[in-house]
Amino acid sequence: MRTITMYHYNDLHSKFHNWPRLVSFLNEHRTEQTLVFDLGDHADRTHTATEVTRGQVNVRLLNRIQPTAVTIGNNEGITFPHDWLAHLYDEAAFPVLLANVYHADGTRPDWATETLIVERDGLRIGLFGVTAPYEELYPELGWAIEAPHAATKRALETLRDCDVVIALSHLGFYADERLAEAFPEIDVILGAHTHHVLDDGVVTNGVLIAQAGKYGQYVGEVQLTLDGNHIVDKRACLHDLTERDTDEATVLTLQEEYSQAERLLDVTIADTPGYPSDWFGPSAIGELLAGGLADWCDAEVSVIPAGVLLEGLQPGHVTLNMLHRICPHPINPCLLTLDGATLIRFLNDVQEEAFTTMHVRGLGFRGTVLGAPVVHGLELRYGRYYVHGQEVELDETYRVATVDMFTFGPLLPYLADQTKRYFMPELLRDVLRETITTRHNAIRKG
Repeated sequence: MRTITMYHYNDLHSKFHNWPRLVSFLNEHRTEQTLVFDLGDHADRTHTATEVTRGQVNVRLLNRIQPTAVTIGNNEGITFPHDWLAHLYDEAAFPVLLANVYHADGTRPDWATETLIVERDGLRIGLFGVTAPYEELYPELGWAIEAPHAATKRALETLRDCDVVIALSHLGFYADERLAEAFPEIDVILGAHTHHVLDDGVVTNGVLIAQAGKYGQYVGEVQLTLDGNHIVDKRACLHDLTERDTDEATVLTLQEEYSQAERLLDVTIADTPGYPSDWFGPSAIGELLAGGLADWCDAEVSVIPAGVLLEGLQPGHVTLNMLHRICPHPINPCLLTLDGATLIRFLNDVQEEAFTTMHVRGLGFRGTVLGAPVVHGLELRYGRYYVHGQEVELDETYRVATVDMFTFGPLLPYLADQTKRYFMPELLRDVLRETITTRHNAIRKG
């Protein structure tokens, strides 16, 4: 009998507080025969160190643990500008497995490999990676995205002579189940994206699916037992790192990275009289961003949730660091073309108490609750909506600027099918910065 042991984690999202514990665990448990995998969303622009280094801090941390392979998540794939991702792995000392992302011309980027075969104890272990196919977003950044099943079929053909086949997936648990149903020749799917805590893994169609939560709270372990070249047992478990001691060298490294990021973002962009914030009442900073978003998208109306602005601005200097703290989300502007009936439905829905008090996780949102809508370019008079003085007509069309998270489906499903344009790679805080500098430069010049 032979045993293959692998450790995996996913969706760190630049929440580095648990990283020194994860490093400590790997230092104690891994051997030369152990496989170690990162399943994507290691980087998140919410963190200043990731933002200011364009993700290089994440690669430096990964280099220190020498993973067997990694794949990318949607945070690397669709929140990083094209040139950031194109050069993210220039200094990587590990392979990036990704079978379903290409350059716009259909060629494979030189930082990605479709498949990899490693040998352990005389066994050929085939690896491939696939990531969530955001079909509307990748092309906006100059990438082409392929359906994961098509990429998987091709990868499995390449790996057909391997003794063990492992998929590195950033598709999400339910998509992993569909992948297992379609491809029972995969032995293990190491998953991510949906942040599932699978204590013992899940077996679907004979395929073991493992996932380890988020933020480095857990390290997953998978053990495969083989008789000759045939797997006779598959087991998964999770190791909770919450109470584990830290690796002190990693703690010091992170402190240095944080300090450098703070210094680089301590750049004053304007002086303002201050912009208070209120998630459920009049919000001066919300009105500032909503107006700027309408200009940015050349829209007649803009609608944003007040909760995307975590706090206001005090009178005085405004720095890049402040803007990152106030608006940390990797959320892009979006321009919708709506008929009047859909616009009214949208406005009514975002004012519902159940909506404004909703605690949202994911979709790029890094706040607490959505808050009340901040609306620019529209008035409500005696129960009727007016755009620039004209009553909204049900069959007329309107250009509406908003946040991309409203259009993905889970929050407002009917917006997913509307005509839309995403502004990428710009984030909301880019719009806020431009709006502040434009307004206050103009004031000073006057």
